[in-house]
Amino acid sequence: MIKHIFYCPFTGKTPHGDGFKSQEWYDHRFELFRDYTLACLKKQTNKDFIFWASFRPQEIDNPTTDKIKTEVEKSGINYLLTFRGTMMTEDRATWHNTDLKERLGECLPILREFVGEVDYIYETNLDSDDMVSKNFSELVVSKPFKNKGALFMKDGYAYLPEGKLADWYNPESNQNYTIMFPVDIYFDAEKRLEYLGGLKTHEEIPILFDAEEMPEKMYCTIIHGENISTIWEHPFRGKEYNDTSILKEQFI
Repeated sequence: MIKHIFYCPFTGKTPHGDGFKSQEWYDHRFELFRDYTLACLKKQTNKDFIFWASFRPQEIDNPTTDKIKTEVEKSGINYLLTFRGTMMTEDRATWHNTDLKERLGECLPILREFVGEVDYIYETNLDSDDMVSKNFSELVVSKPFKNKGALFMKDGYAYLPEGKLADWYNPESNQNYTIMFPVDIYFDAEKRLEYLGGLKTHEEIPILFDAEEMPEKMYCTIIHGENISTIWEHPFRGKEYNDTSILKEQFI
């Protein structure tokens, strides 16, 4: 039995300060998450997935965290929020890597109890300002398990909230990759990190894993001026579209 988990590193990922730009940034990120990321999760044709969002400890009592929780509860999706920072190796906010194994050791037992009895976990990295297509989860869980298997995408879309949509092509792998784990490895912090083989960035997915490229146009990156590295004037941007109805047809 396969369980699909969308993992969202909500705060702590940015290299600014202690992984948190500002309250204004957090408020804006909540709006992007509500309007795009959560919207695409609500539209998934496969509803049997878990949304796991991680935050820094400092966000536990932040009023914006309450807004996020309220919106996720209203959506009806299965979710878990943890407050021990990011649960992945960082290539920018590298100070989080020092105690990553210990923090995973605290959060993974909570997640395991929440997930229940399964054989495999397929974990998709989904930033809080990204979207995947409505049939994404359905396609992911249709794939047979492979040891160190992964799914990645190159060809998708980028969207500016003021109404600009364009093709987007990452020649290596975009950030919305999926890794297949045996359940005993996924929930064991030490085995999990060993299985990941030092993964630090999404471009390494086709190198470190037995990776399969998914069909084109299954992701959409939201560009809003506060991205860590993604800007509209980027070599990855291709054809622009006057009609943004693709968003409603395929994502939200």
